Amino acid sequence: MSSGCPIIGFYSPSEDETIWKTRIEDDSPDFRFELLEHVEQKQCVKYALVWSPPNGLLQNFENLKAIFVLGAGVDALLRDPHLPQVPIVRLEDAGMATQMAHYVIYGVLRFQRHFETYQDFQNNRHWEPLTNIEPIERFVVGIMGLGAIGAVVAKQVSRLGFPVLGWSASPKEIDGIRTFHGDGGLSRFLSETKVVVNLLPLTTATEKFINKNFFSRMSTNSFLINIGRGGHLIEYDLLQALDDKLIAGAMLDVFEREPLSMESPLWDHPKVIVTPHISGITLPQVALDQIIGNIRLLEAGSVPLGLVDRKKGY
Repeated sequence: MSSGCPIIGFYSPSEDETIWKTRIEDDSPDFRFELLEHVEQKQCVKYALVWSPPNGLLQNFENLKAIFVLGAGVDALLRDPHLPQVPIVRLEDAGMATQMAHYVIYGVLRFQRHFETYQDFQNNRHWEPLTNIEPIERFVVGIMGLGAIGAVVAKQVSRLGFPVLGWSASPKEIDGIRTFHGDGGLSRFLSETKVVVNLLPLTTATEKFINKNFFSRMSTNSFLINIGRGGHLIEYDLLQALDDKLIAGAMLDVFEREPLSMESPLWDHPKVIVTPHISGITLPQVALDQIIGNIRLLEAGSVPLGLVDRKKGY
């Protein structure tokens, strides 16, 4: 392989780069694959594949043509004050939507069937069947954020027989899903929902969106599942809402700071389920199908799929 240009650079400390390197060099032999932090010929980097790069990492690649984000969220990347003014392309699904739907279904069934109570019973060697199970037909699930992933989650939950509502900042329509939008629709959406599932993008408008005022509009026997971003939730307000019995419980996969601090009270709260940001894991081969296809579009002078609108933040 030539030692010259061009280069596809990679940065994702949690990923094994071998899978990405092998596939890119097999499918795109005109490119070299290098780790961005080790690139010496910076002028040769044409495309960057990244997840949570440190601020400033990308600013010295003068011939960068596009940045590919190895996930659906771009909020962390957009906070980099030195981010080059080139197209940013996010993954449109890459197998994450189905995984996230399964995560939500697990949470919804756990809450609806009171499995957390049975766990307590087991811990105390207590045998007691619960009879106050709310029928699926009345156990309403609400999805906040009706983009590509949110729409899949809503449809898969609906197929199980749960009534599903949707909320988004602007009007959206999904077959079989009753939708609300804007602040005017939010109160009604929250008041009718037993499990609120957050899948919103993190923007300046949605940061700290799930707060004390938000919880005050939920019903006291409702639950929160957060698989959006940690920045959506004020964790202190959630703990207060749980302790004040404004809501019944929460299942959290994302946090303001990750990994979650060992000192966080969320770990020990009896009404909180903590998982380590695993609701939707990027599947490398599916992601590479998208990325390689988009690189070919860019090389041909076409617009890639999943292009991020910097003003909207997603």
